[in-house]
Amino acid sequence: MKYITQISRIFVGVLFILSGFIKANDTIGFSYKLVEYFEIFNMHFFVDYAVGMAMFICIFEIIVGVALLLGAYNTLNIWLLLLMIIFFTILTGYSAITNKVTDCGCFGDAVKLKPVESFLKDVVLLVLILILYFGKQHIKPIFNKTVTGITIGTSLLITTFFTFNTYMFLPLIDFLPYKVGNDIQEKMTLPPNAKKDSVVMLFVYEKNGQKFEFTMDEIANVDTTYTYVDRIDKMIVKGDEPPIHDFRLFDAGGVDYTDSLLNQKGFRLIVVQTYLPKSRNGIEKQLAELSNLSIAAGVPVWGLTNTNLAEVEPYRHEFQLPIKYYNMDATPLKSMVRSNPGIILMKNNVVIKKWSAYGIPTFEQVKLYMEGKVGRRGIRPKDA
Repeated sequence: MKYITQISRIFVGVLFILSGFIKANDTIGFSYKLVEYFEIFNMHFFVDYAVGMAMFICIFEIIVGVALLLGAYNTLNIWLLLLMIIFFTILTGYSAITNKVTDCGCFGDAVKLKPVESFLKDVVLLVLILILYFGKQHIKPIFNKTVTGITIGTSLLITTFFTFNTYMFLPLIDFLPYKVGNDIQEKMTLPPNAKKDSVVMLFVYEKNGQKFEFTMDEIANVDTTYTYVDRIDKMIVKGDEPPIHDFRLFDAGGVDYTDSLLNQKGFRLIVVQTYLPKSRNGIEKQLAELSNLSIAAGVPVWGLTNTNLAEVEPYRHEFQLPIKYYNMDATPLKSMVRSNPGIILMKNNVVIKKWSAYGIPTFEQVKLYMEGKVGRRGIRPKDA
């Protein structure tokens, strides 16, 4: 029992630290997943607190993982782990049965788990934590109280700083298809060897008030007592889907401008403001200045939002924003940049750089990236 307990302690501790770190890397993305659960269970009151709750869960997971590895506060720590895993096992079990949430968000966008996989993962964790509960007498502190307290305190400070930093200035590691270096148009295209949808053609007939579906092979058995209703295509096996499959933008009249954006050559700035009423205030002057200087230098600026364009016009005129806004579904906007607003610099269709609402760049900073003088790791020595 002693060795099983120690193995479980290390495995659970490392897994919680890893899970917390991945989610802390993208707290905005994790908050979107929490909102999904709140809406399913009609807990709309919590929606406005989703980001704060996401941050707390990330920090909590890392700290309980660190404490478990240190062998500190065992009774309290294991009880907290047990209560948490019971709650999440029930939650993922519900998702596995109903399939209402297709990904639990346990490991952010780094590792996608299907509902059943998430549930099985939590069942395994529940078993391991129960082993810890019944074998907690075998878990001894590695260090004395002073060193343990300093280690946990330092971990808390580092974790909190990391969580708030990625929230304010975008994820340190971007796992999404719109990450720096990716070609958007390329990510919208499937390779020639991609698996295609498997569809069967069905014929719908009615008889005595009941509807029946027949395949092409079965249609010969249909006699005159049946009345034809419709022909449908039924999905048997879903094929592969490109990483980016919902990138579509429209003007106020519903005209599709997707190709206009993708076919535009050279540099351009994309201003993403998913929900205008929730866009960060106080940055409009910086946004207007950046847009004006960009347009004057021949760099087009595109605005993308999920807000009704009729509501965008008063905002645009109030702050003298020279940006032409287009509508796009909220899902791709949230994936493009984890900020509202967020700025994306593209060359042709390749993402060059992203900025958050807490780091709106000047045009001089944008020019450094356009001229290749600044990369993801800073100023290149040859250009400094």
